[in-house]
Amino acid sequence: MKIKNILTLAGAAAGSGYLLCDLISNLLVDRKFAMPEKVGNIFSGAKMTEMRAAALKNREWLEDYGYERYSITADDGTKLMGYLLRPEKPSKLFMFGSHGYRSEGRREFSGISQYYLSRGFNVFLVDHRASGESDGKYIGFDYFESKDCIKWLNFLNDTFGEDISIVLHGISMGSATVMMMAGDENLPGNVRLIVADCGYTSAWDEFSYKLSTMKVPEKPLLPIVNAINIRKAGYDFRDTSAIESVKKAKVPMLFIHGGADEFVPTYMIYLLFDACASEMKDMMVVDGADHASSFIIGREQYEAKIDEMLEKIAVTV
Repeated sequence: MKIKNILTLAGAAAGSGYLLCDLISNLLVDRKFAMPEKVGNIFSGAKMTEMRAAALKNREWLEDYGYERYSITADDGTKLMGYLLRPEKPSKLFMFGSHGYRSEGRREFSGISQYYLSRGFNVFLVDHRASGESDGKYIGFDYFESKDCIKWLNFLNDTFGEDISIVLHGISMGSATVMMMAGDENLPGNVRLIVADCGYTSAWDEFSYKLSTMKVPEKPLLPIVNAINIRKAGYDFRDTSAIESVKKAKVPMLFIHGGADEFVPTYMIYLLFDACASEMKDMMVVDGADHASSFIIGREQYEAKIDEMLEKIAVTV
């Protein structure tokens, strides 16, 4: 595809924000900007079949388990939806799930919810703006989402009491979101642990990486698209920097990444871990796991590592 054509397509896509990610994640090939099936177009072949089968089984389990619906209104008037799954016994422990690009809370965390419920946690899952059942026109690649989630945490404290203990768990864009929250001065003090699974260092870095895989220069494409995004969506891709945020983190953090991740490259976990200022931090790379598949590929290892962190911070029912 010629650079001129890429610029034309990118300009059209940037106004919707998330379509830019479609453009880049589809490796800049010449195809229509049809709405993909959530995050599914990251994978192909046998991996796609495996992921879809596991996701379907887990989602059916979640729907059978049942949940309560909640909603709040973001500062800009956007209606946001959240879902609460309660454990068998009343508990002051809450896991707050932050999903990835083009996904939704109940889909992304249907498997991981089983783990937290078995440990006595309430599970609170949100649909980020422009995703699932939440309103909104633009996805912010963690810019809007981190602010919305701080508002959600305040809602949880107001509704269930400030004596609850919260674990933030994010996947992909949702991981970048919880990392942005880690350095936010408004993060509630009862957040005890942040689990960041396959997050990128920044939206700019992620888009630049995708361009480099196709040997397309970052300039002039990315600055032009960013300028359009600033005008249309109201934010700068350079303001979505998880790596800058974790430099201010004080909450214990666990970083997880797939060793075979080619969507958000594995090397980013090492940059994020090294930059993290938390006194207590750990990391785990799951061999053979592609993007957002670490829990499915290495479930026992994944659960054992979170168990280890929960024990270290003395979080019990």
